[in-house]
Amino acid sequence: MNIDESLNKQIESARQRLHDLYEEQCGFGHACVLEQSMILDELINQYNRMYQTKKLHHYVQSAPQSFVCKTITLPT
Repeated sequence: MNIDESLNKQIESARQRLHDLYEEQCGFGHACVLEQSMILDELINQYNRMYQTKKLHHYVQSAPQSFVCKTITLPT
């Protein structure tokens, strides 16, 4: 199992736990529900950071090695 799959499973598990706690405690106001919500938020943040890093890495690798700048003259 790779990191993506592991993190996805953790997120799904945390989401299900949040749902279960919400049902048991009758809402979001209970401390354990809020705590689980923060845990889920952090896992989602980790996923987003990982995705952004991969996206940036892919962009840098696929960027051309040299850029050609042209000077243009605008009509006056």
